[in-house]
Amino acid sequence: MKEQFFKKSIPLAIAFLMIIQTAYSQSQTPVDSTNTAADSLALANDTLGVPSDTMEFSLDQALAYATEFGYQSMNANIEITKAEKKVREVLGTGLPQVNVNGNFSKNLALQENVLAITDPDSGEEMIQKITFGTDYSSMIGGRVDQLLFDGSFFVGLKASKVYVQLSENTKDKTDIEVRKAVSEAYFLVTVAQKNVIDFKLNLETNEKTLKDTKALYENGFREDIDVDQIRLLVNESNQLFLEAQRQLHVTEVVLKYAMGFDIDKPLKISSTMEDLLSPIPLEPGNSFDYATHIDYQTMNTQVDIQNLIIKNQKALFMPKLNAFYNYDLYYLGYELNDLIPTSGSAIGLTLSIPILSGGTRAAQLKQEKLELSKLNNDRLQLEQNLKSGYYISKNNLVNSRMQYINSRDAREIALRIYQKSLIKFQNGLLNSLELTQTENKLVQAHINYRQTAVEYYNNYLAYQQATNQL
Repeated sequence: MKEQFFKKSIPLAIAFLMIIQTAYSQSQTPVDSTNTAADSLALANDTLGVPSDTMEFSLDQALAYATEFGYQSMNANIEITKAEKKVREVLGTGLPQVNVNGNFSKNLALQENVLAITDPDSGEEMIQKITFGTDYSSMIGGRVDQLLFDGSFFVGLKASKVYVQLSENTKDKTDIEVRKAVSEAYFLVTVAQKNVIDFKLNLETNEKTLKDTKALYENGFREDIDVDQIRLLVNESNQLFLEAQRQLHVTEVVLKYAMGFDIDKPLKISSTMEDLLSPIPLEPGNSFDYATHIDYQTMNTQVDIQNLIIKNQKALFMPKLNAFYNYDLYYLGYELNDLIPTSGSAIGLTLSIPILSGGTRAAQLKQEKLELSKLNNDRLQLEQNLKSGYYISKNNLVNSRMQYINSRDAREIALRIYQKSLIKFQNGLLNSLELTQTENKLVQAHINYRQTAVEYYNNYLAYQQATNQL
């Protein structure tokens, strides 16, 4: 249930970003990208009113927190502990089993037995009722059983240890999924922070432009349509700024949930979008060892388990030998305060040899061998799937990097064009409609840049997952 909610949350966050960016495109609001990363974070914190005592996480710290306190990671740790306890459970069946039992009874009516007795004097046969037993009886006894030989026990003990390895593989797989989800959510927060910063700066720029345009209009240097056009931009910029703040809150909630962090507590991130993009290698590696991938290791563990299941089926054809010792102490009598003790003990062996089962065991063994063949085929398919995933993720990473660089250059060019157009507008060489058209190209370039950055980073995460580096 948690996985389904989280998988739905990330696309929801992305969808909100797209909505904001689309509306941003329609507003034709100028973009200023001259701020440094540190200034951007400071501005974002001031804008959002982040408390000074808020817990702050870098990406690495967020990943470490999630793998320790994330809901899925904690459950995976519990599964490992359960598997370890299962080993102890199986081991315990091979140790001495000691049981003690006892009872006490008061016979309200002793059963009478009918016997035919021959009179020694007359030789006549007489029928008499005779009562056996006592009014009071009690017993306390103990029994010790020790398994001497059972093929299933030794196979089960080894299988339980393999199940621990399977649980550890599952934990590693879970941690990879958690780290990927947290990384995606963290990056979305950095993008949302950038949107808040840019929309605030755009709002301030448009407010200043409106003030200057009003002054020019009052002095007869501008038309009223120019004032209305700029006022419209101010209203739209303000709306986008408020939406960006709400969207930042949404992405932070998604991040908190992915980390296992209390959603009601404030959280601050210290890494920027540039910090997360800079470690991405210029050229992905050209080699990949699928045998190190967690999915392949898990498949190997499943094959090992299936081999043990086959061994266990073969063990069902073997005899079972157990030793036992029991001791019983009885108290019998007709008066409760005058009971007579008596005891008995025994030691021995029990042997069970399977002879015929109507072909059931043989059929079960064949089924398990067929299942092993199926798993071997699945392993070959997984091997090809991992290789295919590697080449696809590598190609996607290279392509998305090219798109990211192109969109980054396009944004810088669009910014220079807009800055020159704004100067012309301020000097009366450009009307508001022409300025809006130039601004629209800048905004679209800005949107493309953010979108390609998200795609670039997500493809990098997919590449890391495909090469078992996440």
